[in-house]
Amino acid sequence: MKDKQSLRDFQTQLAEKLKAAQVATGPSSKLGFIAGGRHWLVSLEQINEVVTVPELIAVPWVQPWFAGVASVRGALFGCTDLGVFLNLSEALPQGESHLLLAHPRFGVNAALRIERTLGLRSLDKLMREASPDAATPWSAGQWRGLDDQVWTELDVEKLVASPTFLEAGL
Repeated sequence: MKDKQSLRDFQTQLAEKLKAAQVATGPSSKLGFIAGGRHWLVSLEQINEVVTVPELIAVPWVQPWFAGVASVRGALFGCTDLGVFLNLSEALPQGESHLLLAHPRFGVNAALRIERTLGLRSLDKLMREASPDAATPWSAGQWRGLDDQVWTELDVEKLVASPTFLEAGL
């Protein structure tokens, strides 16, 4: 039971640090993460929380990218394996991964299953690249770091509103 309390404390501390960092650095910082083996950025205003994946309940007759349903603090979230949804990787194995919970203002209890978080990234240290192609309307832009690493910015609001994302059933 003590471990569960420690996890809850960790999640609370992480949420406080993310909010404090956002205030300190302004809107030019984004949360970096890895999904499908690629580097991504997401605005902190578009996610509600980052949590370790709890037990996922399998759902029959769904798309391969729909990982299941999870209960997070008593609320049910539909969990999408982002790498599989974007055709970048196979489904993540059970174990260490995280969920990005979409902000409640979007009106869906959606969670994006990712490989890992990479902390905050300042856009001041990244160079904007050409606009992403129109085939991915949930891509808000691309950036390149000084180390030549490419980062794609994810627009969670457009993603969770897209018909493709909302049609999880077969």
